[in-house]
Amino acid sequence: MSAVPPSPLLRRVPPGAWAALAWCAGTAFTFLIRMRLPGESMNSAYPGVLFHRWDGRTTLALATALTLVGSGLLRRRPLTALVLVLAGAVLGTVPLSVDAIPVPQFLSVDVALYFIAATGRRGVSLTAAGLVFATLTAYLSVRLAHAWTIGTSTELAVAMTALVAWLIGNSAHQAREHAEAGRARTAAEAVTAERLRIARELHDMVAHSIGIVALQAGAARRVIDTQPTGARDALREVELASRETLSGLRRMLGALRQAELRDGAPGFDEMPGLADVDRLAATTTAAGVRVDVQWRGERRPLPPEVDLSAYRIIQEAV
Repeated sequence: MSAVPPSPLLRRVPPGAWAALAWCAGTAFTFLIRMRLPGESMNSAYPGVLFHRWDGRTTLALATALTLVGSGLLRRRPLTALVLVLAGAVLGTVPLSVDAIPVPQFLSVDVALYFIAATGRRGVSLTAAGLVFATLTAYLSVRLAHAWTIGTSTELAVAMTALVAWLIGNSAHQAREHAEAGRARTAAEAVTAERLRIARELHDMVAHSIGIVALQAGAARRVIDTQPTGARDALREVELASRETLSGLRRMLGALRQAELRDGAPGFDEMPGLADVDRLAATTTAAGVRVDVQWRGERRPLPPEVDLSAYRIIQEAV
C-alpha cells in the first residue's frame, strides 16, 4: 500500500493561525508607519491622540484579544469567530484617530472571510460576506451621524479587499466541489466497469463448465444401462467440471472481498490464460467434442487482460 505524501507545510497551518498572523502583521505595520523610520523626515501617518496613551493601548490590547479568540474559533464556529474578528478590527481602529477602518486592521477579517467562503456552506458564506459589508457600512454611518469626517475612498478600498477575499474563497470552494464530484464519478465508473468485467467472467466460466456438464450428463444418461464404465467416466468428468467451476467462483468471490486490490487489474492473476488452452482442449475432448490444438509462432508472455481475452475467445468458440 502506497503511503500518502504529507501536505505542504503552508497547507498544514490552521486558518485561525493565518488570521492571527494577519492581525499581528497589520498591527506591526500600524506602529511602524506612525514612527519616523530611518531615512524619513517625518512619520508616514499621524499617531493619533489616543495612540500613545494608556486607554489607547488598552483598546488595542482588547482588540488583539478579541481577534485572537475569534481566530481560535474560526474552524469550529466560523460566524461567531468572524463577529469577534470584526469587533477587533473596529476597536483596533479607535486609537488611530482615522476616518475609516484601515486595510492593515482588516487583514485578519479578509483571511477569515476567505476561509469561510472556501470551506463553509453557501448560506454561511453569504452571511459572512453580509456581516463584513454591514460592519463597514455601520462604521461610516456612525461617523456620519456624529458629523465626523469619513474616508470614503479608504473604506471602498477595504471593501474591495473583502470582496476579492470572498471571491477567491468562493472560487476555491467551487473548485473543491468540482474535484469531489469528479472523483465520485470516476469511482462510480470504475465500479461499473468492474461489475461488467465480473459479469463477463462469470458468464464465460460458468457457461463453458455447464456446457461440459450437460454433455457428460447426457452421455452418461444414454449409456448408463449398456456401458456402466463409460457412464462412470462421464459422471467423473461432471464432478471435475463442477469442482473446477466451484473453485473458480470461490476465487472470484474472494477477490471481491479484498479491501485492497493488488497491482494491475484486480483478479487477473488467478484467471486462466493461453497456457490453459491444452487443459481446455483435453476437458472438451473428454466431454465428447474433439479439439486439436496447434501453436504457431513464438510463445511469449502477454498482458493479463489480453491473455484472458484470448482464452475466453477460444473457450467461447469451443
